[in-house]
Amino acid sequence: MTGIGNAPSVSSQGGGGALRAVHARFTDWLFGQALPFWADTGCDGVVGMPAALGAQEHLTCEGVPAHPAFKRVRVQARQLFVFSWAALRGWPEARARADALFEFLLRARRADGGWVCRLTRSGEVLDSTADLYDLAFVVFALAWYARLDGVGEPPVALARETLRWIETEMPRPEGGFLNRLPDEGGAWQQNPHMHLFEAVLALYDATRQADDLTLAHRLYDLFRTRFLDATTGCLGEYFQADWAPAAGEAGQWTEPGHHFEWVWLLHAYTARSGVETRAEADSLYRFAFAHGVQGDTALVRDAVSRNGQVLSNAARLWVQGEALRGILSHDAQGNASLAARVGENLLEYYLHGPKACPSAQATWTDQLDAQGQPAAERIPTSSLYHIVTAYDELDRAVREGWAEKTPA
Repeated sequence: MTGIGNAPSVSSQGGGGALRAVHARFTDWLFGQALPFWADTGCDGVVGMPAALGAQEHLTCEGVPAHPAFKRVRVQARQLFVFSWAALRGWPEARARADALFEFLLRARRADGGWVCRLTRSGEVLDSTADLYDLAFVVFALAWYARLDGVGEPPVALARETLRWIETEMPRPEGGFLNRLPDEGGAWQQNPHMHLFEAVLALYDATRQADDLTLAHRLYDLFRTRFLDATTGCLGEYFQADWAPAAGEAGQWTEPGHHFEWVWLLHAYTARSGVETRAEADSLYRFAFAHGVQGDTALVRDAVSRNGQVLSNAARLWVQGEALRGILSHDAQGNASLAARVGENLLEYYLHGPKACPSAQATWTDQLDAQGQPAAERIPTSSLYHIVTAYDELDRAVREGWAEKTPA
């Protein structure tokens, strides 16, 4: 990338001081700017009930709701997670938003135990297809919502019912699950399985019941034997029959952001199951660091091939957030300088909207192009999930003294 010059320099205090500074700025932005805005403008409702119609699908670059004719269930679920998380952190308005989002999300539930993938703005079913990616986020959101005081068992029961439905209605004989039902063919994908793995871990956190980890064990085996390329240490994205790499460029396509995301998930799985995953996490981390992180800016590119060739030098917001999570969860030597640079990139280049946008300070730029210039055509609500999970890991790391570590 040439448009942004070098990445912001790390604080003269050193990596640890810079990481604490990033944490302080990120905290102020998230709780002081972003959450209040997205609890108001980012919700869709009526007077006195700001989230009665759930969350906005996305905003225009002027920072106002775009009101498309659809609402993806994954976006509703992600926002339910965001406000459940914020409520657990004690943010005052979050609980009311979480309760309303939960009620709206229930409109997507199918009579057979599955969930539809799209609703109209007012909550009628627009597309009754069951999408594995969406289902994973429904389970994830229900698991987080279940942690709130007074919610009780219903979200856990719904999450378990959804997992049983997936395992009954969507399995592939070769392992894993269909992308969608009805099956439309196309490449088999690792991405929805990654998020299903995340969702199952979240459910276990809510229940602490060993049975809720059963599917996680199977998904880990699928990752280890099918998704992970043992020769290069990279993570495949697209596959064909029997989980062989897809033909053409799709079979060579890998995403550094998903490598870092799996690094975090593998460590989370080990912490909950006792299954040792360090070798696999290290393989992913090394590949993503070597081929995905740009040396001059520390921005993480969108896609490279299985042999490390750059396929897309653009840089999405979510990729930077997952890189921050992966670095903080994996680098036992405590590379605070690298983590701080990635965090500073988020703050400087992404966590604000277009300059002409009245709500710029509470929104974000979703993508930079290959020249380092803003390339987003909208402000997607769904990005807040990645922002919050990145912040949550940063907050944990700083609170636990990670910033004080120095590389060997």
